Amino acid sequence: MERNVAKDIRDLEYRIRRYVSNDFDPNIMFNITQFRIVNYLLRHADEDVCQKDLEKETNLKKASITGSLDSLVEKGVVVRIQSTEDRRKNYIKLTESSDKFYKEFEERILKLNNLIEERNSKEDIDTFYRVMNSIDEIIGEQSK
Repeated sequence: MERNVAKDIRDLEYRIRRYVSNDFDPNIMFNITQFRIVNYLLRHADEDVCQKDLEKETNLKKASITGSLDSLVEKGVVVRIQSTEDRRKNYIKLTESSDKFYKEFEERILKLNNLIEERNSKEDIDTFYRVMNSIDEIIGEQSK
């Protein structure tokens, strides 16, 4: 059977998502994009963050970010606040309840990271990052 690196990466990402979100209440479960959005909002909590900022941070299209934000709004994790200067612009803010969800999700990712580091040598992890950076460069070159 031939290997398909791109497909294997996609499959691994899916298994990581399932591992990290296993046993979460489906009403509060985050996917990776939602986790990245919440993480960004936490790091920029004292700034006005709009959807365009999230699109740049995640390299995702507007529709993907909109869908993730809609879900986070439904879960009570974020709110959209209309700009007083420009009615077309909404700022995205975390709610008080978002901390609990984020921390539990982050703990699971850290646990998985620790397991990976325990089972793999520093050299193997360095090689993984070199290959990952190479793949990212290839994608960047092909996206131009």
